Amino acid sequence: MQILESAAALLDTQELSALSVADLAREAGVAKGTFYVHFAHRDAFVHALHQWFHDELFGVIEEATASLPQGARRLRARLQAFLNGCRHRSGVRSLLWSTSRHPAIRGEMERRNTEASLAVAEDLRAMGHTELVEERARLLVAATTEVAAMELAADAELPGMRRALELLAESTGTERKGIRE
Repeated sequence: MQILESAAALLDTQELSALSVADLAREAGVAKGTFYVHFAHRDAFVHALHQWFHDELFGVIEEATASLPQGARRLRARLQAFLNGCRHRSGVRSLLWSTSRHPAIRGEMERRNTEASLAVAEDLRAMGHTELVEERARLLVAATTEVAAMELAADAELPGMRRALELLAESTGTERKGIRE
């Protein structure tokens, strides 16, 4: 939808609180009333923007990993595609973090994190992991989100953090080899 695409472009240069319906309409090339045809109120707009961003991001991840078999290579590609997608839409990602306490957004974020965790768990299983796979997947998703937040704050890709994330993903299958309780 053009209004959401325009919002994403505007949010790369300004805060949500400064974004007006008039700005959105002008950027999208539509009448101001068109906003209200699609969104009953600002919360509906923010929720739709959140969904749109994740639909786009998950599409990028799927495209980057569709031809790869389950396992370590696909997992690394999935992590990198997520981080690159967040960097590509830094304004929207910033918006999502700033609105994450909103009940509608929180529920949507939880749903998307669960969806991502299930995909990561498939790769971990293909890598031979058997212990606490769902929990490890959830932690990898959380760690990836944290790296994305760090890159957003730094306004730069953080190669060391990306590599550490890959090492974390690769090391999750030690399955207690040589570990004492």
